[in-house]
Amino acid sequence: MKHIRAVPLIILAVLLSGVSASAQKHVPLSDNAALRYWSAFSQVQDVAITDQQARELNAILDGTAPYDDLKYKDLLEKNTLALEIMARGTSLSNCDWGLDYGLGEEVPVDYARKALVLGRLNVLYAFHLFIAGNKDGGVRALTAGLRFSHDIANGGSLFATLIAKDLLVSHLRAIGDILHLEQLSSAQRAQLWEMVTRLGEGLDWRTAAKRDLEALRGHYAEDSQTSAALTRIISSYVAVLDDPSKLPMLNVAIDSAPQQLANVIPNAKRVLEQKQDFINRLLQTRSLLQ
Repeated sequence: MKHIRAVPLIILAVLLSGVSASAQKHVPLSDNAALRYWSAFSQVQDVAITDQQARELNAILDGTAPYDDLKYKDLLEKNTLALEIMARGTSLSNCDWGLDYGLGEEVPVDYARKALVLGRLNVLYAFHLFIAGNKDGGVRALTAGLRFSHDIANGGSLFATLIAKDLLVSHLRAIGDILHLEQLSSAQRAQLWEMVTRLGEGLDWRTAAKRDLEALRGHYAEDSQTSAALTRIISSYVAVLDDPSKLPMLNVAIDSAPQQLANVIPNAKRVLEQKQDFINRLLQTRSLLQ
């Protein structure tokens, strides 16, 4: 999507194994987690922050600054309902955001931005619950946050996938912090282990990237040379996400493409870095929980 280039690649995401597309058509609307998440978004309050507050929040989520409950307690209390609705939504196995890729680059991605806000609040909420002595609640918030973050990428673009990755890493990092600071029961550790294990090997970067690149076809439908170049790039790009050693071949395909096309291709090297960053954090968290 065209919006991906506006997102810092530092926050550069997980298709649930779920049901097939044909089966999803028969899932009752009431069983669609995405509808619960939209309801949660509508309940989010007072999240506008200054640049300084954003830097402080990023430091907490990055694990480079401690969480200050006095500073965030009131904000979290105002958003408890939104967070509870989100957590309840994660109990549903199906999540369909209803994205219409017939719109090409114009597919709305606002849900992913809203999800980023709610997901970050959830990390703070987990810290808040642990400080309050509610370990069971804190574990529930973390497991729900992982599932929610996973759902954000469901059927989405690279933009949504990168946001999902960012939130997954934030929750995994929070689990690591909690394991160092708190003594959890075997049952609580088992809940975290189960959810972390369910994340599998990570996100479906291939499908997300292919979906974004295919959305560019409408621009070049009347230009056979550029259209052919796009076809070659898509094939190489998808291959690189499975085998990074093929990156030089992709670079050749991009460099030989018309400039107007080459300029809009997402940086595959940075996408690979984000993919590896998630895998590293996932493996580290699994090791801590064993």
